Amino acid sequence: MNIIIVGAGTVGYSLAQVLSYKHNVIILDKDIRKLQQIEENLDILTFSGNSEDPRIYERLPMKAFDLFIAVTDSDEANILSSLIVEDKLTIHKKIIRLKNEYFAHTDIFTRLNIDEHIFPDLLTAQKVQALFSFPKANNIKTFQQCDQKLISVKVHYADERQYRVLDLEDEQVVVVGIERKKSFLVPDETTVLKERDLVYFFGDAKRIRELARKLETKMPETIKNVVIFGANPSARKIAAKLTEDKSLSIKMIEKDVEDCKAAAALLQDKVTIINAPFEEHNLFESEGLAQADIFIAAKENDEKNIVKCIEAREYGIEKVVAINNDKAYYALMHQLGIVVVRGARISAHYAILEKISSSAIVNVSHFCGGNAVMFIRKIYPNSPLIGKVIKPLKLPSIRLYQLRNGAILKPDAFTEIEVDDTIVIFGETEYEEEIRRWIYAL
Repeated sequence: MNIIIVGAGTVGYSLAQVLSYKHNVIILDKDIRKLQQIEENLDILTFSGNSEDPRIYERLPMKAFDLFIAVTDSDEANILSSLIVEDKLTIHKKIIRLKNEYFAHTDIFTRLNIDEHIFPDLLTAQKVQALFSFPKANNIKTFQQCDQKLISVKVHYADERQYRVLDLEDEQVVVVGIERKKSFLVPDETTVLKERDLVYFFGDAKRIRELARKLETKMPETIKNVVIFGANPSARKIAAKLTEDKSLSIKMIEKDVEDCKAAAALLQDKVTIINAPFEEHNLFESEGLAQADIFIAAKENDEKNIVKCIEAREYGIEKVVAINNDKAYYALMHQLGIVVVRGARISAHYAILEKISSSAIVNVSHFCGGNAVMFIRKIYPNSPLIGKVIKPLKLPSIRLYQLRNGAILKPDAFTEIEVDDTIVIFGETEYEEEIRRWIYAL
């Protein structure tokens, strides 16, 4: 495919990195330094200029593109460039990233022929909200290509009974990985779960919830008391989403007075907002924060989020969640036993890849602190794979499945590929490149 990306920031760079594998990618930005960095690391074309200037599109060597993706930090620039580009180039599909949710309540996307739009902060808030519907889950990942979810559950047995992977699997749920003593392993059917294992289930959420009740006896069945560290825009969106459940008692801690005022205006007394320096450790006692069922660190600084989660754990809060804004901190958060939720930039990257919806695009998602990887390839009507049978990949430590009509088929039950099937493969990160080459070459 021919792809044009407007914006060479964190999201634009990460998208170009993934999409340049097997596709022709051009990236536009005003910042020459960012473009130089991309040129040093990626084999793609870069163009310097203002995306709102029609002349920059006239300079491009191609006049037809399968995808136009606008991910600058300006909503106005993303919207305007999506309008201008259509006057200069032939574009099959347009995807833009936006911050202001005001646009979600207008018909601007229809009028400007924008196929997909992403609100990353809202996605982050929704992922936090999902944890409340599944309190015993360590983390939850959803995918646009399939209904199945990737849900991790900590093992805390209530009795002496031990479960084998074989005891837990069926056509609706499979075990695709286990973290044991900070190492990731891909189990076989005879693997026995042990106390404090972090088990990665893939499949039907309702069925996984039933299994979680057997395995996780420490976490509460429901969450009632919530503490949010921060009242910045992302934290405010999280709080607003959580107030949809009127049974929750929510407290926000923020030292910036203006952020407190903005939170108060948005949340309208639905949340208790405490203006106090974060360094005051006695806040956990004086404000009753230690009684929380869940602690959410939602600042833009990952280091602060980590420190406050550790502090909350010291005060006895079992479930601590950190918003991850910089991928470099993801593994550390996971190693410390913190539930990690993608921040806006990381959410935008994965959401855009999922929105592309093409047989030519394979979606990749990392989990278990980056030690494990998942590849998803959806079969659309134009796929050359229709009618073929998957030949299993001969690599150690992988689990390969064919999804069809809600069922998870293992290799011994594979049939000819049909439209709407999905191929899913899980493995250790050290085999990521081999898996990538195999799934693209099917």
